[in-house]
Amino acid sequence: MYLNLSDALKHDAAALEARDIIKDCVHCGMCLGTCPTYGVLGDEQDSPRGRIYQIKNMLEGQADLASVQQHLDRCLTCRSCETTCPSGVQYGHLLEWGRDHLRQHHTRAWAERGKLGVLRHVLTRPALFGVLWRAASAVKKALPATYAAKLKPAAWSASTAPAAVALQPIDLTVIVHQGCVQNTMSPNINQATIRLLSAWGVSVQTVQDGCCGAIAAHTDDAVGARAMAMRNIRVWGELLDTQPKTLVVSNASGCGAQLKEYGHLFKHDEAQAESAQKVSAAVRDVSEVILWVLKQYPVVRDALKTRIAALPDAAKYMAYHEPCTLQHGQKLKGSVSGLLTEIGVRLAPSINTHLCCGSAGTYSITQPELSKQLLSNKINDLKMDNVAFVLSGNIGCISQIASAAHAPVLHWIEWLDAVWAGDERVKLQS
Repeated sequence: MYLNLSDALKHDAAALEARDIIKDCVHCGMCLGTCPTYGVLGDEQDSPRGRIYQIKNMLEGQADLASVQQHLDRCLTCRSCETTCPSGVQYGHLLEWGRDHLRQHHTRAWAERGKLGVLRHVLTRPALFGVLWRAASAVKKALPATYAAKLKPAAWSASTAPAAVALQPIDLTVIVHQGCVQNTMSPNINQATIRLLSAWGVSVQTVQDGCCGAIAAHTDDAVGARAMAMRNIRVWGELLDTQPKTLVVSNASGCGAQLKEYGHLFKHDEAQAESAQKVSAAVRDVSEVILWVLKQYPVVRDALKTRIAALPDAAKYMAYHEPCTLQHGQKLKGSVSGLLTEIGVRLAPSINTHLCCGSAGTYSITQPELSKQLLSNKINDLKMDNVAFVLSGNIGCISQIASAAHAPVLHWIEWLDAVWAGDERVKLQS
């Protein structure tokens, strides 16, 4: 796709990169069939190809910025189009440029700015979010149904189980990313990750890291997102300097996708580029670590499969939702479903597994009607009849699906941890 950069952007490194990404687009339209918003709205301006044209117009200085803002806001950033695209168009990076350009050159209505500012301020501060979450939960019957559904408590509360004795020493050290929202909404996820890896013999460390920056990026604060990233790079970089084989493990696929982008985020920053790339290279989704351990240490794999085999058949029948940020963002499609199947879990025959559930960070709040329709579609696609649990790998997806599902919704690492520990809760749904 040819374009002629506006004079104001001809020497802008980020704009030049965006131009080069657009050149890869061959107009084939294959992305339309896998775009969730195009599927609901049927408007090509709300498809990847349509949004690429709108970003092209911005690069050429010929766009109606208010209109472009509306259509880019409706994008879930699910990146399903990237998985589909035969030309390898890096749509996520292009969208990032488009949104940042709008932030600098277009002023939103005051109500929109206020909503995004509140979300950004609250969600990235765990102490504040925790207070407000508990307060809202106490009065949720008085809240609108859309918001009350989001306050459904986690399926499993934080465990008080004692630390497990390591099965055997494993030559691996990891830092578990603590994050922000997840520790309030479902603290058992981080605890389960630490317990399970420690029980298998992995050396697990925690440090005072913070929000990955994704929420800031979703709410018009690219500067804030970079500041949060720099804090994590500094904290983890110090440890990686002394222990270069250490991995940074994320159990929220949305955070993991953002962390793996740090190298790209700072590629034009001479002072930060090397450190950012080093951190990104060390980041792994928790599924990557679990798969590595099970492959390298058969005694762990066999012990886990024995525990699962001992469960009642009904307790091993699950629905699984694969987050967009795992399959499209991190390019790990099928990793968790393959893992679960290999160790003895029977998965319900879900359809349209490539489509988003409508959570998408803050999307369920900023685009509630579209989010609600996408959630309804996902609930129908999951085929949850008679499943013991619904499993997923991202706190946003878990919260979104739990608001409408009739079965308990867990992070799959919580379930594995409970199985390993002999927790009776894994049998209660049988």
